[in-house]
Amino acid sequence: MNELENEERSWWSRNWKWVVPVGGCFTVILLGIILIGGAFFSFFSAVKSGSGGDEAFELVQNNAKVIEALGEPIEKRTFGSNYNVKYNNGHKTSEATIPIKGPNGEATLTVKTSGSDDDTVYEVFEIYIDETGETIDLRENQLGQGDY
Repeated sequence: MNELENEERSWWSRNWKWVVPVGGCFTVILLGIILIGGAFFSFFSAVKSGSGGDEAFELVQNNAKVIEALGEPIEKRTFGSNYNVKYNNGHKTSEATIPIKGPNGEATLTVKTSGSDDDTVYEVFEIYIDETGETIDLRENQLGQGDY
């Protein structure tokens, strides 16, 4: 007998005919999922940043009245954020509702703005303290950041 006939073939030489198409399809599916996920992430990030909620949260973290009511550090709660941005003929309106917490309690940050990106008007910029029912209006701190 010939010596080559008795040798066992490698795993690759026995299975390449199904591994190549399955691996290729899996790769295409995985890339499609990554691209779609990236598109959704980019879209939601753009809406979130366009609402002004992140900038407002940074201002809240340094506000003396809010620090007195909630303590430090002030953080965003995990769930319950709501962002909404609308454009109509160059005029933008946005709303953001962000639940926040500190060592002394929890609150809700509400921001409603209108105008263009260069001339933002804060219609509502307030904190509602959940435990006491107190509302802290933060618009007076926004002089120089637009009108109110």
